[in-house]
Amino acid sequence: MHYLSSRASLLRRREAQQARNNRAEIVKALSHGQITRRDLHRWGLLTATGMLALKHGLSPFAPSAFADGTVPTGTPRSPLFGAQKFTQVMPRLQLLTPIPMIRQSIDSNPNNDVAVFSSLPSERPARRLSYHTDFTANPNDPQFRNPLTGRGPIEGRPPGEMFAHQRWSEFFPKVGYVSSWAGVVANTKFHPSFPAQDTNSVWTYGAGAFVESILPPPLIKGRYGEPILRRIYNNTPVDRTQNNGFGRNETQLHFHNAHNGAESDGAANVHHFPGTFYDYRWSTTLARRDTINTQAADPRASGPDGNGGLINVAGDFRELQGTMWAHDHRFFFTAENVYKGALGMVNYYSGPDRGNETLNDGINLRLPSGSLLDSGNLDFDVNLVVSDSAFDADGQYFFDIFTTDGFLGDVPLVNFAYAPVLEVLPRKYRFRLLNACMSRFLQLQIADPGGNAVPFLFIANDGNLVVNPIPLSLLDQQGIGERYDIVVDFSGFKAGDQLHLVNTLVQTDGRLPSGRVSLIQALRGVSADPMVGPVLRFDVVDHVFSVDDPSVLLRAGAPDPSQVAGMLTEQIPVVTPMRTRVITWANGEGDSRQRNGQCIPDCPPKAQFPWVVSVDGGEAHSLNANRVSLLIPKPGDVEHWTYVNDGGEWDHPIHLHFEEGVTLNRGGAAIPATEKLVRKDVWRLRPDGRVQFQVQFGEYGGAYVQHCHNTVHEDFAMLMRIQILNGIAGTPQAVITQTPNPTPDGVVFTTPDVLKEA
Repeated sequence: MHYLSSRASLLRRREAQQARNNRAEIVKALSHGQITRRDLHRWGLLTATGMLALKHGLSPFAPSAFADGTVPTGTPRSPLFGAQKFTQVMPRLQLLTPIPMIRQSIDSNPNNDVAVFSSLPSERPARRLSYHTDFTANPNDPQFRNPLTGRGPIEGRPPGEMFAHQRWSEFFPKVGYVSSWAGVVANTKFHPSFPAQDTNSVWTYGAGAFVESILPPPLIKGRYGEPILRRIYNNTPVDRTQNNGFGRNETQLHFHNAHNGAESDGAANVHHFPGTFYDYRWSTTLARRDTINTQAADPRASGPDGNGGLINVAGDFRELQGTMWAHDHRFFFTAENVYKGALGMVNYYSGPDRGNETLNDGINLRLPSGSLLDSGNLDFDVNLVVSDSAFDADGQYFFDIFTTDGFLGDVPLVNFAYAPVLEVLPRKYRFRLLNACMSRFLQLQIADPGGNAVPFLFIANDGNLVVNPIPLSLLDQQGIGERYDIVVDFSGFKAGDQLHLVNTLVQTDGRLPSGRVSLIQALRGVSADPMVGPVLRFDVVDHVFSVDDPSVLLRAGAPDPSQVAGMLTEQIPVVTPMRTRVITWANGEGDSRQRNGQCIPDCPPKAQFPWVVSVDGGEAHSLNANRVSLLIPKPGDVEHWTYVNDGGEWDHPIHLHFEEGVTLNRGGAAIPATEKLVRKDVWRLRPDGRVQFQVQFGEYGGAYVQHCHNTVHEDFAMLMRIQILNGIAGTPQAVITQTPNPTPDGVVFTTPDVLKEA
């Protein structure tokens, strides 16, 4: 009997692995453009809902004599190659070094000034107009052509005034970064016991032009009053089939959720191709700079000057941002590219949120950080990028786009390392928590050595300080893309104590969580969901070397000058809106309101995308980048928007680009203190739920989007275009902008279709 049982178990594993291999072949063929979803429907391999059919030999869920033993990935458990949790040090994010930019005049027009990378003389200067403009005028001039392919422009940013950097002279870049989006260097591993990743299994960022990338992903320290030029080279393979099975070798980088012009938002249908670069000007514009504190007289609206002082900026200090991130936003391939490593974090520093815990000037909040640097100290201010992952039988990074409900992994990563350890001193720390999963919600707690919940202070939501710190011992559910900042005091623990960051939320498919378990249960593990349990261990120690100056040894018992004030910012008032809008997010299968047809850009021809969005009761649509679904007629108008989840069998974390909203209510449902009247840019709708918020647009114009941040839902077209008119006569953004359609040979523009409800 034992022999028969063992043989059956072996056959189950073999069949499940074969099903996984078959699915991977389909994913690969789709990513290569060799087949379309329409083909899969015609062959009977996709159901009407867009899910892979439960066929024997294709899905581990198919009924058969052996199909069991799978996990939320819909595949066999990822192999761990003998690796144990908490046997490697947590890597800090790859800190990028800013390059001073030199302003150089070309003529008497300051808008024609160029920004020169001071330490990179071989780099072309950054300009207001794209180099694509030169290519369009001189298509045979080799200096403006893609150096890898010899075809198309050298810069992916579209040509002409429409995609020129808005307010270029006003927010001229002071520092720059040159990065490559590329395959990883040799011997890159998620854990020392794991196999090395093939170079094209992971595509993240490296510092420099046309270089390989490294893990962990990058961190940029930005400062208000110091505009940034981020040049991204696409150094992925020209042959799109060289992707190890998933990922599209085209990218647009979205700085989520900074206040930038649409040309630098990274979601205006402006992806670019291998061999090209794209210049993003991140302006560090403080919202309401055209209407509030216009003379920059309020010292709270400011950024560090690098010498202990401040640079005042115009705008509303209540809208200062802190914990930010940037990620790929290639329409219809966002999930694959972000999962593959196309992301990084950006910490914005301001007068109140200085990143220096000792400066006491009446403006600085002195939050836990450190003091060896003027600003942006990281010794006690730690970015934690939490994600779930999966690996194939050979230990290579694995992704499965079937089903359209979402992708769930079974291996926890923090900063792209498997279940690592972070050493901490017995003092206060600030943690900037990002949910970087593709479809998984998280709910995190900290367990002490006895398994009890550790209290902490909640200080920021989606990069926005809350008015008063909120004492908690359990975070709310955290949707994909949401950031929660907390302060944890380890001073009650001693060297040798071990604490854990624990996920307590069970999720077994991509639609929504299935429920929370107790902290004790989570510490023991949940077989149905291997991502439930501890994902990071904190080891309390008596000394650590400084991150900010590795020559300095920091010891336990030293004074902790950091503090968390009882008031961190001021409340933005709720006012009567100029207009209200209702945006409904739904599953569109069988919805008579849904308009079928070819989507834009070059996504696979759709039999039917499952996810749709409608505005004010109008037609429900999947994304077409050439369709304007919502129009902001002029800057400064206050509006109240209501997001509605038209379905009880799924949840959606909805993200609004460019502006944040003050959260007002959740209809008749309870609203947690971490959301009530708090500024956010991602809202979890909850099943059959709704949320209302106040929003006000300003500063820039152009094409932006809003979408579900379950990136698999997003890639199956659950997003819509917003058009913002800037109100400045004579500028391209005063009217609805043309739609760019990138090709390897250059951009072609089309005239948008504007819906009547827009």
